[in-house]
Amino acid sequence: MSQSKQRRFPTFLIVLLAAVGLTAVFILIPPNREEVSDKLLPWNSHYNQANQLEALGLVLNQSTPNDAKKLFGNDVEVKIFSKKDESGKAAEVYFPSMNIATIRGAVALSLAVPKEELDRYYSQGVQTTVTQTGNRQVTPNSENIEKLMAKPIKLVTLIPRKNLTKRAIEMRFGQPQRVEKQSDGLEHWFYPDKGLEVLYDEEGPDALQYGPSIQ
Repeated sequence: MSQSKQRRFPTFLIVLLAAVGLTAVFILIPPNREEVSDKLLPWNSHYNQANQLEALGLVLNQSTPNDAKKLFGNDVEVKIFSKKDESGKAAEVYFPSMNIATIRGAVALSLAVPKEELDRYYSQGVQTTVTQTGNRQVTPNSENIEKLMAKPIKLVTLIPRKNLTKRAIEMRFGQPQRVEKQSDGLEHWFYPDKGLEVLYDEEGPDALQYGPSIQ
């Protein structure tokens, strides 16, 4: 992946992506595998009767990271990120290994947290790491982690362990409403009815982002 590409992943994935060891493709689920709910499958995201987006078994702006733990396991990290000047704070929860049937990947959840509350959790952090660009990564204290795990999820990003092919995307998700090649050099495939944006990179890794704001 070219270093000049500016990926629009949640900050957690930008920081930790290299450690995930992304290596394989969405494949057809073979017979005689463990039965899973259709709602858990990445290609079945949809808006329910209440016009809420459901993706990967989660209801966006309602489900919490605690709900996600029941689906993705207890291997989870919680961080608050900011820019060099400590602006642009964002709380994210990261599951480095998500397994649904034959699908393997990493998941990052962006949380909806009021600004004043997020500022307080940030200032009370127990550890701060500064990146080469000067951006900051703060580990909240245990009490605040519990509070963040109960906050609603506003954006879900899935990084499959195997790179996607265009054929695999079309087979599973259908034809996108539109495809845009954006300033990051990547093709962005939009599925507004699924609340889904696929960031396709021939060199990998790819990303599937789910959010009500995706149109």
